[in-house]
Amino acid sequence: MKTINLILTFIVIASTTFGQVAIILDKDGFTNVRKEANGESEVIHKILDNEVFWFDYEVGYFEKEWVEVFIPKNKFSFSSSDPDYIQGFVHKSRMKPIDKLPELTDENFKFKYELIPFDSIGKIIDKHDSKWITQINGRPVWGTDGNFPRLQVNNIKVSIDNAEILIHPAFYCDIYECDGGYTIYKNGNTYFVYQMNSDGAGAYQIVWVFTKGKGLIQRLIGAMI
Repeated sequence: MKTINLILTFIVIASTTFGQVAIILDKDGFTNVRKEANGESEVIHKILDNEVFWFDYEVGYFEKEWVEVFIPKNKFSFSSSDPDYIQGFVHKSRMKPIDKLPELTDENFKFKYELIPFDSIGKIIDKHDSKWITQINGRPVWGTDGNFPRLQVNNIKVSIDNAEILIHPAFYCDIYECDGGYTIYKNGNTYFVYQMNSDGAGAYQIVWVFTKGKGLIQRLIGAMI
């Protein structure tokens, strides 16, 4: 088991979850990401409204003015080269953890997985040492610890104000074991579906972001190790 843990750690190192998930809170509609933890440091990126990103939640967080953040380069967490995130600092007054947003209390937004038992027929499965699964159809395998998944997503049904949002299979063909509960948060016309999934060992975090009139605008995935 130590061997497979090391293998999977290497595979997902670029997408490791560094802490909690946040959005910005700025009247300008964007926030500067700086190279160092001070207001005079070089601006290396700008985070826009309702983009989700990780931030370093550690001992001393509440005493800090500047927080280390990790912004994914790929908005949909598809496979990409290492590293696949931008690392910098944001002033804490300009960000808000999504678990501090209001939870959904109306029926205007609906989200539901259609789950079926995993079927390996027709799939190209890569293994390490002919034993541990590393990829399925050339994509990462989120939710397992090197074993075959139990459940796969067959469809995701989403609607905002009764308007259906179609989700292409490319956005859910790499996520498995999505049978746990999820929490939906809201910020204006944007909805955040937050979930932790796992087969008992291969834990990962996923955040779906939908905006009225635009549909799916982001999918954030990170391994919990």
